[in-house]
Amino acid sequence: MFDNSSGFHGHSIPNHSGSVRPGRTPRLPQHRWGEPIFFSIILITGLVVFFIQLWTWAIPQLTFYQEFVPSHGTVLETRLAETTIDSTVLFRPEVLLEHQVQGIFYRVWTFDLRTLKPKEGFVADRKFAESALLPFQPGQPAECWYRTGHPEEVVVLWKYSVWGWFFLLLSFSLIVSGLIGFVQSFRLVVVSEERKAAILATAASPLGSLTGNLRRFDWATVPDIRIINESPGTHLAFRLPLGNQPIFPLVGLTLFTLAWFVIACGIMFHSFIYPEENRSDQIIGVVFRGLFCGVGIILFVGVLRRLFQAFRLGPTLLEISDHPLYPGRKYRVLLQQSGILRFDRLSVEIVCEEVARFRQGTDTVTNRKDVFRQTIFSRSDFETTPDLPLHEEFFFQLPIEAMHSFRYENNEILWKMDINARIAGGTEICRECPVVVRPVVLNDLTLEGGGL
Repeated sequence: MFDNSSGFHGHSIPNHSGSVRPGRTPRLPQHRWGEPIFFSIILITGLVVFFIQLWTWAIPQLTFYQEFVPSHGTVLETRLAETTIDSTVLFRPEVLLEHQVQGIFYRVWTFDLRTLKPKEGFVADRKFAESALLPFQPGQPAECWYRTGHPEEVVVLWKYSVWGWFFLLLSFSLIVSGLIGFVQSFRLVVVSEERKAAILATAASPLGSLTGNLRRFDWATVPDIRIINESPGTHLAFRLPLGNQPIFPLVGLTLFTLAWFVIACGIMFHSFIYPEENRSDQIIGVVFRGLFCGVGIILFVGVLRRLFQAFRLGPTLLEISDHPLYPGRKYRVLLQQSGILRFDRLSVEIVCEEVARFRQGTDTVTNRKDVFRQTIFSRSDFETTPDLPLHEEFFFQLPIEAMHSFRYENNEILWKMDINARIAGGTEICRECPVVVRPVVLNDLTLEGGGL
């Protein structure tokens, strides 16, 4: 229970004259190196996979389209060519093809692009090589492709796959996602506290919308209260709006992870059904599949952890006995927190924040500073269950000398309640509930807010 006798002693707050005395700097969310490292892994893996696909698949594809011309020929004979390397007998399927170019007939032993080079295209599996020749029967017509200007260089088999272009696009999207995520997370780690405050100030929050539109009622520079007062509470007079939770990034990351997981499963299934016949292709395939599936596992674990916390953390409710607030008055607050979690700590703080904007060259700089912060409720080491959510009522009192909420072109005085929670395992959550403090009415000596 908050001890009202302590008041706001020992803290610096803005006064009615408009001056603001120095206070503590704002407490910003902790941004560790975990996210930059995670996104750097995604970025590096995307680059590796992209260049492997580009070098081993995309460039040969484009080269084939530019240099080879489709034609038709006749299969005359088939055979297995043999060679010995390091005492191992290797086999290569070959087809004797006859085709005509500009009235001239050509007979060539060939099969695919690798057979155009004397020492490539050999495999150790004889049965696999024999099965590759089954579609080609002597005396039957066959589609073929010959190199422009060199009709003697012809192939009867070309592996084309739409999935290859899809995988290339997917690895490119992985590069873009990793780069954007790394830049944003790295910026929040290394930049100054002032710059962090300016970045975080642009996030979606009811606080921004609350101070964005001023209503000219009693005081032109006091923010509108109707955003808060239009939400009645179930136990007390008003329910305070909570900061918006970023649901769309989580949904997007979940869909991306599911797509990646499905494709990784398809790659593994394809590798078992259609194994690579060349040892070098097998090594490249193993590296590629390992990287691809490794990224999928990292994404899956990260998304699963975020979803687990999101679904286990139930809604947070904060209600207040009266609004707007006035300096010197006492107010009742109700906090409800549901979910299935264990909390190391949960606290509610009343905060007064000063915002100043000024031009620095061609840039607009925004400085934010807490000029007052005090804990009005705190509880440690507890659990919430569906049958036993956290339900606490407590009181707080604004000091009589507190500055009212204020917004002008380059200056703001913002009041809010911060709900800070640390879930067992290290995850920290901070949510803001904006409130409006109006100037003291001199003929109103009531020191208790309504609903007490």
